[in-house]
Amino acid sequence: MIRFRPSHGAVFVGAVGLLLLTACQKGGPVGEGQGPKSVRVQYGGDASVNSLRTVECATFGLNAIATFDGDRGKTDSAVTSRVTWSSSNPGVIDVSNGDIPVAPGSSSYYPAGTVIARTVGSAVIRADYAGLSNGFSVSALPISSARIAPALTRMAPDSNTTFKLYVQAQTDQLEQDLTSSAVWSLPGSSPAAQVSSGSTVKAATEPLDSAFTLEAKLYTCDRDVTQTMSLGEVDHLQLSYEQPTSTSDVPLLIGDLIRVDAVFKDSSAPLQNLSGQVETDAQALGYNPGIATISTTSTTTVTVGGVTRLEPNQYLLVTGNSSALDSPIAFQVRYDKTVLDLKAATRVFTFQNIDLVDMRVDASTATLQFPALGKLNAYATFKGEGFERPISRYVNWTVADATLLAVSNGLDGGLLTPANLAGDTTVYTKVNSTAAAIPEQTTRVTVKSQQ
Repeated sequence: MIRFRPSHGAVFVGAVGLLLLTACQKGGPVGEGQGPKSVRVQYGGDASVNSLRTVECATFGLNAIATFDGDRGKTDSAVTSRVTWSSSNPGVIDVSNGDIPVAPGSSSYYPAGTVIARTVGSAVIRADYAGLSNGFSVSALPISSARIAPALTRMAPDSNTTFKLYVQAQTDQLEQDLTSSAVWSLPGSSPAAQVSSGSTVKAATEPLDSAFTLEAKLYTCDRDVTQTMSLGEVDHLQLSYEQPTSTSDVPLLIGDLIRVDAVFKDSSAPLQNLSGQVETDAQALGYNPGIATISTTSTTTVTVGGVTRLEPNQYLLVTGNSSALDSPIAFQVRYDKTVLDLKAATRVFTFQNIDLVDMRVDASTATLQFPALGKLNAYATFKGEGFERPISRYVNWTVADATLLAVSNGLDGGLLTPANLAGDTTVYTKVNSTAAAIPEQTTRVTVKSQQ
């Protein structure tokens, strides 16, 4: 549930979080006995940027850099904690000199240079140092929505989940991750769960069906986002795979991904991803563990029903040993050995050194409306197999116009992140290495700006 209250004379349509991107510089040398020649304010490492559009209730860190001109030429030194910060409109967009608490009564303070967007509007943030001054313009846009992810209604006993807080601006902004900005708690406390650290909730073993509410509190603008859950009885563990299960053969080149979910007896409850909380054991099923390794990995997005959104998900990555080809292996997956002791067996994997002989991308053209994310998928045919395998995380993705569109590689391979611009560009997909010459694939992507 999202609760919101008007403040600073603004009308809000959703609860939002504040982004605490702190810049904690220790500071470098302050020159060679001479005063600074100039001081500049910058965001991140880009000295050419002198303004930023953010969202109301967000926070972020600015850096102050002093330039000295000595016998060895010009040198830069971080002076973020030594300048005096000020705002031209502190009631709308404030800035900390290390004196603004992160929450009422808190002993923790925002570091110097932290900008706090209290409501919609704009301000110039200035840094004054040794008689020098420089400004940085900040404007804050209104928020249209906020959400906690994953959107669970049940948690498995003795499990833990790290939640995320995402907010969407009304205009000109991608959805933003404001998880670290909020203060996370279970108001009123509950015997069923506790916030163990940050936004991670640790479930107890009981009582089942006793509701508790997770709150992400946003103190900069007095907002909160809540989600009500309860412990649920787990019916079984569900294993799902990236690669086809019609054959045990898996190309050594790509391996396989497994997702482990808790399926609740309450059939209306969404599945809970437990991939990072299980033990795996090949010997328990009578297999040689040297045939393959299994490790935990994660993505930053999820695609459901053709819609791609921010939400991290963990998986088990199974990788074959090149010296143990043609040998079968499976793993016992075990959750909560001491209490629930739920077990499941993976499918059998037989890793083969099979050549990739053909590749395609699922679309030759695509249209993306900012601020929506997009996803392209790559599929390959391997020698001797009469079907396609997903290989988006294995191929190399590039884009012709990186100012219009970004494309991700690795586990989020094929993820498209647009800028708020209108235009067309080409995404290139290429196999990293293969015995055969696989033609590069192209996708023409049209990006539509937000009106």
